[in-house]
Amino acid sequence: MPGRIKEHILLGSMLRYMEDREVTRDSQHGFIKGKSCFTNLMAICDGVTAPVDKVRAMDVIYLDFCKASDTVSQNILLTTLERFGSDG
Repeated sequence: MPGRIKEHILLGSMLRYMEDREVTRDSQHGFIKGKSCFTNLMAICDGVTAPVDKVRAMDVIYLDFCKASDTVSQNILLTTLERFGSDG
């Protein structure tokens, strides 16, 4: 099975798992139906500008994990997911 197909199947399974158990918050935008980079940008702009408008300090930390799965052993990833209750 080509890698892209396996990734798509794994993504679908993980999204269903997270939705069923309400793991994600409303602030989650990546890989969520109806949300996108644009909705994330709008949310972050609203979150940053409100305190700045009130002359309050604001720190922002933005992390990009897009390549994180490329550096993790698939066996370790699957074992970890199973440990957290994913049934494959």
